[in-house]
Amino acid sequence: MTTFVKTLLSIARKEIGVTEVGSSNRGPRVDQYQQATWLDKKDWGAWCAAFICWVVREALTETGTKETLNFKRPRTAGAWDFERWSLAQDSTTQTRKPAGKDILPGDLIVFKFSHIGIAQSAPDKEGSFSTIEGNSNSKGSRTGGQVCEGKRNISQVRSRIRFTLP
Repeated sequence: MTTFVKTLLSIARKEIGVTEVGSSNRGPRVDQYQQATWLDKKDWGAWCAAFICWVVREALTETGTKETLNFKRPRTAGAWDFERWSLAQDSTTQTRKPAGKDILPGDLIVFKFSHIGIAQSAPDKEGSFSTIEGNSNSKGSRTGGQVCEGKRNISQVRSRIRFTLP
C-alpha cells in the first residue's frame, strides 16, 4: 500500500462519526467537505462525493503531493462523475468499470445507486468488503447524514478507482 493510500485511509477513518446537523446536508465539518467541491454554497446538497473530495485534498496536502497539468484533485459533487474525473487524469488513477473482485483498501468505490465511498478491505469469498462512506448510516443509506463504516458487496459496485500515487 502506498504512502498516499495509507494517508487517505487514515484521514477517512478519523472522520468516522461526523454527522450533519439535523437532515440539512450541513454542519461545521460537512460544510468543510462541501467546500472541497466546485459547488456554490447555495447548491450544496448530498455530500458523499464532497466527503471524498475533501479526503483526497487532505491526503494530497499531508503527503505533499502536488497537482500537475495532468493530475487535478477531484472537485465533483456527483458520485458517478468520479469516473469521468479519473479517466481525465494521467496514470495517477486507474478506473475499472465494471469492477471485479480486485478491490483493494484505499480504492474509491462508485456504487450503482449513485453513491461513493472508500474501500477498507478487499472482498471476501462472498464478495463483501468494508467501506468508509460519507452521508450514509448503519443501514447503508446514500443520504444517511454521517460518516460511517459500512459493509457492501461487489454486486453493488459500478466502478472502482485506484490511486497509483507513491
